[in-house]
Amino acid sequence: MRKPLTVGSLIAGPTVPSAPTPQLVHTPPPARPRQEARRSAAPSSSTNPFVHVTQRGQRFSVRMAPGQSLLSAALSQGQALSYKCLQGHCGKCCVQVTTGSSSLTKPNAREQEKLGRKLAQGYRLACQSSFSSTLQRQ
Repeated sequence: MRKPLTVGSLIAGPTVPSAPTPQLVHTPPPARPRQEARRSAAPSSSTNPFVHVTQRGQRFSVRMAPGQSLLSAALSQGQALSYKCLQGHCGKCCVQVTTGSSSLTKPNAREQEKLGRKLAQGYRLACQSSFSSTLQRQ
């Protein structure tokens, strides 16, 4: 006896639908090469201090990375600081520096224009604030 062909008999076995992959708004900066990381790995706290910042009620500790912006250093260290434009226009990356402000360069014109009087209260734009190229004791 022969089985009749039906539409259902021509369809392949059950398939598992794949879950959609999440899309990032901004991709974090690429990880630094291992050689660079080895050079700056774990010196004493007096030569490589942390900068402590607060953003929207959350506290973050960012290890000093000379020559990098506060935002790029935080992101490369796994800190989830909020940001958007990376150019100092939107103000989304605004943080209040609670300790370690002497490790940062002086506010640039864009920060002065965007933050005004808030600079005196310790606020900075993480995308515009850079670590000093030389280490300073606090």
